[in-house]
Amino acid sequence: MDGNGLSTTATAIITVTDQNDHAPQFKTAQETVSVPENEVGALVTRLAVTDRDVPHTPAWNVKYTIVKGNDGNAFNITTDPNSNEGILKTAKGLDYETTRQYTLFVTVENEEPFTSTLPTATATITVNVEDVNEAPIFNPLVKSVVAVEDAPIGSTVAVYTATDPDKEMKQTVTYRMGNDPAGWLEINNSGLIKAKQPMDRESPFVKNNTYTALFLALDNASPPATGTGTLVVELTDVNDNGPEIVEREVRFCNKETVPQILNVVDKDTSVYAGPFNVQVLGDEEKNWTATMNDKGEHIILTMAKELKQNDYHVILRVFDTDNKYQDSTIKAMVCDCKGTEFSCQDKISDAGFGLPAVLGILGAILALLILLLVLLLLLRRRKTIKKEPLLPEDDIRDNVFYYDEEGGGEEDQEYDLSQLHRGLDARPDVFRNDEVPTGNAVPQYPYRALPANPEDIGNFIDDNLKAADNDPTAPPYDSLLVFDYEGGGSEAGSVSSLNSSSSGDDQDYDCLNEWGPRFKKLADMYGGGED
Repeated sequence: MDGNGLSTTATAIITVTDQNDHAPQFKTAQETVSVPENEVGALVTRLAVTDRDVPHTPAWNVKYTIVKGNDGNAFNITTDPNSNEGILKTAKGLDYETTRQYTLFVTVENEEPFTSTLPTATATITVNVEDVNEAPIFNPLVKSVVAVEDAPIGSTVAVYTATDPDKEMKQTVTYRMGNDPAGWLEINNSGLIKAKQPMDRESPFVKNNTYTALFLALDNASPPATGTGTLVVELTDVNDNGPEIVEREVRFCNKETVPQILNVVDKDTSVYAGPFNVQVLGDEEKNWTATMNDKGEHIILTMAKELKQNDYHVILRVFDTDNKYQDSTIKAMVCDCKGTEFSCQDKISDAGFGLPAVLGILGAILALLILLLVLLLLLRRRKTIKKEPLLPEDDIRDNVFYYDEEGGGEEDQEYDLSQLHRGLDARPDVFRNDEVPTGNAVPQYPYRALPANPEDIGNFIDDNLKAADNDPTAPPYDSLLVFDYEGGGSEAGSVSSLNSSSSGDDQDYDCLNEWGPRFKKLADMYGGGED
C-alpha cells in the first residue's frame, strides 16, 4: 500500500468484414468469335473478370446477363463457380442463311449488392456464324399420297423433291432410294417416283392400308450431305382376291349326319367381300350339299346321301359380291358312326386287315427279328473258335535269314567311275596295269570242295580262307597305284621325305617272309633276297 496501483494487459482481435465496395471488371471488354451453324450447346467464349473483394464470397461471386443482341434467345450464359468466368454457349442451332452475325452486350454484377453506387461493367461480344454444308431438306418431311394397288408398272406415284439450304454454294441435289421394304418404287434425279413393281394392299408390308418408303436427297459437296424424306402411300383396294375357306378338313358320321359349318374370309375390304355364294364342283356334287347361311357369311356342308366310310375330297367354289371366285378343296372324313359321336376305329378292318391280322403280322415280324439275332450270335461265336496251328508253336527249325541285304539304288547304278581315275587322268604318262604272278607260283594250301554234310561247312570256310590268303595267284595282284597326285610344276617340294632307294640296311625285313606269299616280293627287295 505504497500508493502504486495494479495493472493488467489484454489483447483484442478485431476482424474487418469485407463489404461489396468494388465492382467486377471485364478483363476484355470487346471480343470477336466465330461459331459453326446448326450446333446446339457449342461453346462461344469464356468471359474473365477481376474483383478486388475477398474471393469466394458473395461480394466476389458474379452473375452475367445478356442485355442486348440475343435475338430469338439463341445464346445463354452461366457462371463457373471456381474461376468466376462467364461461359457463353449457343442455346439453339444458328442459321448462316438467316443471320450471319450477332452482337451481344453482356453485363456482370456481384451476388451481393454494392454498398455504394458503382458503375456496372459491360462487354461486347461479336459472334460470326460460319457456313457449313447442310443436307437437302424434303418439303414436307413426311408426304402422304393415295395410289391404286393395281397401278401399272411405270405409272407415277408422287413427285417428292428437296431443297438445299446452302444457297450460296449452288449445289446440285440428286435422289436415291432409302428404304423400300417391298421393292415397289423408284425415283429419278427429278424427284419423280414411279411404280417399279405391282403394289398389293394385302401384302404384309402394308399396315392399315398404308405403305411407307424412305427417300434420300444428296448434294454434290465433298463429302456429300444427305437428307431423308418419308413417303406414305395409301393404297386403295381393288377386288383382286377371291374368298377362301378357312377349314380344310371336316368329319362326318354317315348316320344321323350333323352338318359342318365352314368359315369364309376375303382379303379385300368389305366392299368386295360378302355375302358369298358357294357351289360344289365335280362328281362330288351328287354326294354333298353346300349352302350359305342367312347372312351369306358361312357355308353349311352336309352329305346328300349316306356314304361309305372313306375320305372324300370336296371342291367348293366360293363367289364374292363381285362374282370373284376361288376354289377350295375340303377333305371330308366319313366314318361308320352316328350323329356327333365321331369314331373311325374300324377303318382298318374296311381295308381288309382286322385286329387279329394286325397282331399276327406284328408277331411274325418279332419272331423274324429274334431269329436274325440268334443267327448273328452263332456266327460271332463261330468266328471266335481258335484253330489249331499246323505246326506247334515251340517247333524250332533251321531257316535261312537274310540280314543287311542292300540292293543297288539309283546312286549305285549311276555313279561316275571316272572319278576314281582322277589321279591317273592328270598323269597320262603313267599307266596302271595289273601284274599277274609268274606261272611257277602255286598255292601253298589246296582248296577244298564243297562238303556234303552241312555240319562241315564251318571247317570248309576256314580251310578255303587260309588257302586263299596263301595263294599268290589270287587277285588282287601287285599293281602300280597313284594316290593324291598334286600335278606338275608345284613350287613346294616333295611332301614325302622317304625314298625307297635310301632305305637303311639296319632295318630287319626278314619278318616279311612270315607274312605269307603276298609279301614275298617285298621281302626279296628289302631283305636281300632275289627278285
